[in-house]
Formats: sequence, C-alpha cells, structure tokens
Amino acid sequence: MGGRTGTGAVVFWLLMSGAAAAQATAAAPAASSEDVEPRIIGTAGTTMLGMAGSLDRVYSSERVLPIHYTAQVDVGRFITNRLVFRGGLVGSGSYGGDDAEDRPTGVGVAALHARGGLLYYLTPRSMWSPYGGAEYSVPLTQRASTDRGSVLGVLGLQGALSSRVDLFLEGGYGLGFTGRAEQTNRLVAQVGIRLKVR
Repeated sequence: MGGRTGTGAVVFWLLMSGAAAAQATAAAPAASSEDVEPRIIGTAGTTMLGMAGSLDRVYSSERVLPIHYTAQVDVGRFITNRLVFRGGLVGSGSYGGDDAEDRPTGVGVAALHARGGLLYYLTPRSMWSPYGGAEYSVPLTQRASTDRGSVLGVLGLQGALSSRVDLFLEGGYGLGFTGRAEQTNRLVAQVGIRLKVR
C-alpha cells in the first residue's frame, strides 16, 4: 500500500511540475524583434528607404513669400553583400509667392534633383559602415538648357540605431556638365535616416 502511495505521489508531483513549467513558458514574454534581428547595415537583398528634409517660410506684411523646402527621398538595395544601387530625389526649391514666375534658373540655384548611382559599403555586416561610390545627378526644376547634370563622388557613414532604423551622414563632390563655356563643380552634404523595408 505504501509503494502505491509513493508512486502516486511521484506521478502527481511530475504532473504538477510539468503543468507549472508549461504555465511559466506561456507567461514568458516573447522575444522582441530587436533581440532576434541583428543590428547591422545590410546584406544582399536588403532594401532601404532614406529620408531627410525641411520646410522654411518667412511671412511679410508687404508681400507673399514662397515656401522653401529641402528634401531627400531615396531607395537603395544591396545587390550583393557590399554593393548598393540607389536612386531618388534630393535638393531644394520653392513654391508659391509673388515672384514665382521670375525666379532664377540655371546652375547653382535652388532646385530638386534626381540622383542615381552605385555605392560600396566597407563593413555592412556591422553596426557602422563607411561607404563610397559615384552618382549622377540632374536637376528637375529651375533647369537651364545647358545644364546636363553632374557626376558626384560620394563618401558617407551609416550606423544602425536599431535593427530597422539607420542614421547616415554623407557628402559628395563632382563635376558639372554645362558645356565648354563654363566649368562647374558641385558640393553636397546631407544627414538623414534610412529605414529597412525588407
């Protein structure tokens, strides 16, 4: 009789221990994506959406002044573990105001530019990576007939703030295509964020 009681107690204890362990497992919070996904810049197949910009407007009692904007939107994709193809829009311009029809055009004025090019990331599988490459940029607004865009050498640094959000600092310098009558060079600098969408 004592043996049966002892066996029953052991079975009861095992059942209760299993139930408690199952309940504890169910109650444990699921690991967040930050704990599972690595904080790296990217690998082959990663797609990033970059954004930066600002709005500025001055009000006058005498006239209507335009809204000035600076904007950047780009999409980059790792076509290999280090090479990124990127294209997008970046630049500045103005909208509205009394002198909307009389603003200057040509090289060096506020304008929205389309850009596209190829970048090489040195350490994309880490939290920070310097990168460099070349891009072609062409103005979409306030463009003169002689302006055929420019080619830029690009250097930047990108860091993973989380598994989905990166911060970047970037600069570029290049040569403009404005014909034989005028030689132009271009310098750009920008700071913004990039979101991994895949």
